[in-house]
Amino acid sequence: MPTRGFEWFVAWRHLSGRPGRTPRTLWVGLILLLLGIGIAVGAARWQTHLEAPQELFLPVRQLRWLGYAKIVGVVIGGLGGLAVFLGSLFKRFTVFTSFSILGVFFGTSAPIVALSVMSGFEADLKSKIRGWKADVVIESASEKPFVDWRPMLSQIEQIPNVMGAAPYLESELMIYSGNTPAGIILRGIEPSSAKKVLDLSSHMKEGALTDLKPAERPSSGPEQVEPVQVPSPSDLEPPALDDEEPEGKHTNPSDPLGGTVTLRPTLGAETPAVVLGEELFARTLRLFIGDGVDLMCPLCGVGPSGPIPKSRPFRVVGHFKSGMYEYDSKLAYVHLAEAQRLLGMPGEITGIDVRTRTAEDARAVADRVKTLLGPDYRVRTWEDLNRALFLALLVEKIAMFVALAFIGVVASFSIVSNLFMLVTEKGREVAILKSMGATDQGIRRLFLLEGAYIGIIGSSVGAAVGVAACLLMETYGLPLPSDIYYIDQLPVVMRPLEVAGISLVALALAILAAVYPAMLASRLRPVEGLRYE
Repeated sequence: MPTRGFEWFVAWRHLSGRPGRTPRTLWVGLILLLLGIGIAVGAARWQTHLEAPQELFLPVRQLRWLGYAKIVGVVIGGLGGLAVFLGSLFKRFTVFTSFSILGVFFGTSAPIVALSVMSGFEADLKSKIRGWKADVVIESASEKPFVDWRPMLSQIEQIPNVMGAAPYLESELMIYSGNTPAGIILRGIEPSSAKKVLDLSSHMKEGALTDLKPAERPSSGPEQVEPVQVPSPSDLEPPALDDEEPEGKHTNPSDPLGGTVTLRPTLGAETPAVVLGEELFARTLRLFIGDGVDLMCPLCGVGPSGPIPKSRPFRVVGHFKSGMYEYDSKLAYVHLAEAQRLLGMPGEITGIDVRTRTAEDARAVADRVKTLLGPDYRVRTWEDLNRALFLALLVEKIAMFVALAFIGVVASFSIVSNLFMLVTEKGREVAILKSMGATDQGIRRLFLLEGAYIGIIGSSVGAAVGVAACLLMETYGLPLPSDIYYIDQLPVVMRPLEVAGISLVALALAILAAVYPAMLASRLRPVEGLRYE
């Protein structure tokens, strides 16, 4: 009866082709691989030379074409590497076995790269959300004003794994710069405590978080808050062409069209400060540091007939870039005292932000806070606040894996056809083995081992290439247009469980594809295999 080692040997011999000369595919692959590496390296070096500091005027068109040349070099090198791998298979195995191994290779490497990229986007999104939203948010569960919050801060900061806690006041307002309006989410914060919870300081493009200070007010006299003056359609019409310039306008003598510019008022320390997002600051309102804006609260004023809008001037002291369009185009930060004064909510806050040591500690901390504060307060983690978003990412990731798994399914059909041909071709060998004492179970194991050989080689090489590709993208980066994707390069995060799971699935599909051919081979009778010999 054949031993297990003999079965492994016979399975390997069945898959191996006849030894011959080196196939042309291997030589062509080597040439393409060297050519692609040369093009990519040459284009990268020339681009580095053109981007040197001594170059005053960069040839933009040449830089663009050099970027395209690098991509072409990488593509040619990748095709060359694939041809080298396929040529190496042709040299060792039969043609059908080589293509079966290649199918398992693609069924392993492609999902690893795709899921690693999706994990990178997920990790990037989570880091940005944690940087601008707290790990735990505490809000009032009722309609009562949230006023007794200062003693609560010290109690929350004593909880284990809590890095900091900060109050905030949030409301949706309108912002005006001249006649340009925009909707914003105003957040009033205390800079001293907010820096322990938010990453605002590290993402400031201009200015600093400490510039958010309460405005200096006269020692006597009540504060005067002017009602808002909503611009009418007539305000948006061009000024009349007469000899006298309107008040607050100035003719630009260097403008051949005789255009006018608005003189911006000089704002001092008596004007409260505001920090805006990059999109809101640079593209929507087109502001500069020190410019004045008006914040309008639609229902904060009270008139004889009920609530009326009111506005207050603010001075822009900085702008930040979070890396998320929703935050950069909507968020505006002011000092907590100024937000309370504008909204008419003295001493009140919307909630308390809590930063935990790690993201995984948020759930345990939230449970402790619920026990400490009781049912009068609603406590939610960052996962609760973004549950729909991360659920959509998970569903998309699963759908991507299922779609890419069909590559392995197609490869399994190739394995089935290859082993069917082996059963027909090796019928005489199977009959001889059975006549020597091999059992049906031993023949089934032999063909299952052939599927295992194909799966092991394809999945191991595919996993190695997929991991290497992810490491290259993670180390050198794949640049992306930041104005479209809002990130500078493609994020990649490899997770060992995902890599191992994909490799095991590919191996399992290869072994399962060999089950039916193995059953057919085990049913072959020695007389039928040797009838025409």
